[in-house]
Amino acid sequence: MRSFPLFSELEAHRDKANEAFHHNVKPVLMERLQEFGFAPASEASPGILQLTEAATDNCYILAIHPYELDIHFQHVKTGEQILICSISNLELSAHVMMEIIIDSIDSWLQYGVIYDYNKAQLLEERAKARA
Repeated sequence: MRSFPLFSELEAHRDKANEAFHHNVKPVLMERLQEFGFAPASEASPGILQLTEAATDNCYILAIHPYELDIHFQHVKTGEQILICSISNLELSAHVMMEIIIDSIDSWLQYGVIYDYNKAQLLEERAKARA
C-alpha cells in the first residue's frame, strides 16, 4: 500500500482548485480590486489591471495568469519592474487574496519592502500538513 499521492492526483487537485478559482473567486476578486482602485490596463488584456500612484505616477500592475496572480511595481521614470506579490494558492478566498494584495502594496508603498506573501498564503503550513 502506498503512503503518498500520485502525481496525477496532485494535478487533478490543482486543476479542480484552478477551475473553482476562475469560475467562483476571480469574478468577486476582480470586483473588489476595482473597488480598491485598480482599473483595466486595456480592453485587449482583461486579466491585467493597473493602479497608479497619484503623486508619482508609479504603477502597480496586477496580472491574473492561469495558475497564479502577480503584482509588479513599475517605476515610471526608469521603467523598472519589481515583483512585489505572487499568489499561487488559488484555493484562498477572495477576501484573503485581497488582504495579501493590500498588505503587499502597502508594504511597498510605505517602506519599499516586499511583504512576505509566501508566508501569508500559509504555504509552509500546507507543506507540513502533507508531511
